[in-house]
Amino acid sequence: MLSRGVFLSLALSLSAPALAEDEGVTVSVHCMDPCAVVLDGKPGRAVNESLWEFPGIAPGARRVEAVDPKGQPLVSGLAEIPDADQANVYLISNERVVARKGGTSEPGTPEWEREVTRITPSTPPSTHPPPPLTPPEKSTVIVRCQDNCSVVLDGRRGIRRDGLTWEFRNVEPGKHRIEGIGELLLRRLFLVYVDVPAGMELTYQGESKNLLRLTKQQLLTSVEAARAKAGLTESSRLHVRCPKSCTVRLDGARKGEAGGSGVVIQDVPFGQHTLEASFSLSDRNRRLSLNVPPRSEVFITASADQGIVVTNTRPIGFE
Repeated sequence: MLSRGVFLSLALSLSAPALAEDEGVTVSVHCMDPCAVVLDGKPGRAVNESLWEFPGIAPGARRVEAVDPKGQPLVSGLAEIPDADQANVYLISNERVVARKGGTSEPGTPEWEREVTRITPSTPPSTHPPPPLTPPEKSTVIVRCQDNCSVVLDGRRGIRRDGLTWEFRNVEPGKHRIEGIGELLLRRLFLVYVDVPAGMELTYQGESKNLLRLTKQQLLTSVEAARAKAGLTESSRLHVRCPKSCTVRLDGARKGEAGGSGVVIQDVPFGQHTLEASFSLSDRNRRLSLNVPPRSEVFITASADQGIVVTNTRPIGFE
């Protein structure tokens, strides 16, 4: 069993300065732990579980590859084989500077690591500082009430999908306070604390007796993949608000409840659409030809007197 983990560098030590004979250089490869080694893709002779010998190797740069007893790669690098009778290649287990000939070894350096020359690894260690830690992915929380309600998460209002449903995006992982207030008598429906994991879309159903039940949980990446498959990647969202009760239709299809105060229309394909609003206390209907940009939220106010007016447009995800 390996005790020092994956080898991180290679080092080369010459055992004799004499010129190699015609049959080539005899190369001995020393591992720190049990290993299997090939040199330029050719297996050698196992002297013991951590020492391999390769006779007849031509001088020059040769690739050394080592794996552990389970076949997992340990190291791969180039060793510069000298023009000598013998050469020793050592697999070093750390990235500290190895003492060269004539230098002073660091305290505690094993004898077999002394007087070695580092060889070039396949992927040299980076001299740049490590990248900063990636912050946890934010999540989306969707809360649905049994009756018309207002919902806040940590005191923050979200996006009202319809009279029953609220959406909160970019929610940090951790514990959060969710409160729902009924619109009829302004009574509290629920006040609960939930633990939100990272990178998820969570859907909750508000119930009686101050309960909030998790009904659906899926990865945000899966949600986006499903939207892409359905061709909704570039779709937009319309927020239609009516100061007085109205019924909203998009391209002739009713959206939301009749006689409501507005609606959030999800997954609207970008391009030209017809938006209509009829008002319960008036016989007037208002209509607007609307060019919806891709991946945008469009905020619209509809009234019997002023008609349908776009008040703001912003990219989806903008806070």
